[in-house]
Amino acid sequence: MKNKFIMFNILLVIIGSIVYGFLPIFVKNIIPYNYSSISIVFYRYLFTSIALFIIIIIRKKSFKINKKQFIELFIFSVIGLGLTFYLLSQSLLYISAGLMNMIHFGYPVVVLILMTLIYKEKINLLKILSALSSIIGIFLLTKIAAIESFKGIIYALLTTITYGIYIIANKKSSFASLDTMVSLFYMSLIVSIVFFIAGILTNSLQLLNNIFVFYNFVAISILCTIFSLGLLLYGVKQLGSSLASILNMFEPTTTVIVSALIYDEKLTINIIIGSILIILSTIFMILSSNLNR
Repeated sequence: MKNKFIMFNILLVIIGSIVYGFLPIFVKNIIPYNYSSISIVFYRYLFTSIALFIIIIIRKKSFKINKKQFIELFIFSVIGLGLTFYLLSQSLLYISAGLMNMIHFGYPVVVLILMTLIYKEKINLLKILSALSSIIGIFLLTKIAAIESFKGIIYALLTTITYGIYIIANKKSSFASLDTMVSLFYMSLIVSIVFFIAGILTNSLQLLNNIFVFYNFVAISILCTIFSLGLLLYGVKQLGSSLASILNMFEPTTTVIVSALIYDEKLTINIIIGSILIILSTIFMILSSNLNR
């Protein structure tokens, strides 16, 4: 009975990871309709904040935060969520969804570097292997891109920094003690307001007047943000962060496979080897964290 329960929890985490892997595909579906990256960020987090508000009310959770938490939520939501998703959307204008997501998954190396430099975290062999695997993997992936696609590579690489900062903030900031849904609600709300203002000022905010685009935004917000996050958090609680994180590797793998099937993107030897190295990099990092405990 216990084994069946564990297998069920593993299945839930895998489902969550696979669903999240569709996020770049949904964004790719929106791009042909000429929605700006600012609009894409705004609508994603607008729908997310509305859905989370309803969930928090139903769960009767407190919305209370202090001034320090608000300031830090504001800074890291704009950098970690807003700017990251903006850069990801921009990169999809130039490169494939699979390539973008695999490069993005190099963010644990940025976390490693920042944690070592700022918080003096100790380095071990597994962390060194993780960094090397990620760097070589990203190098192999970038080698396949044409010169005109290099902008997309730069955007994807920048997300490793912005998202790496977000990951550290979630561990070290004053809002780390908040309920995950509550902190995500405030972050989503802040990002939607900031990017709404940015869209108005730059005249790049489009009205949502297409039903197909609307469905894709709903899928991004409800399925790829709230649903998948909920399953992953449940998995962390039931299985532990290490196993749940390893199972989360289904996310970039899903993006690569689905992107190749839907958009007929070729799976070259560089993509296969580079992807494997980045996945190994994350696994090395997880094993290293487990050792430190």
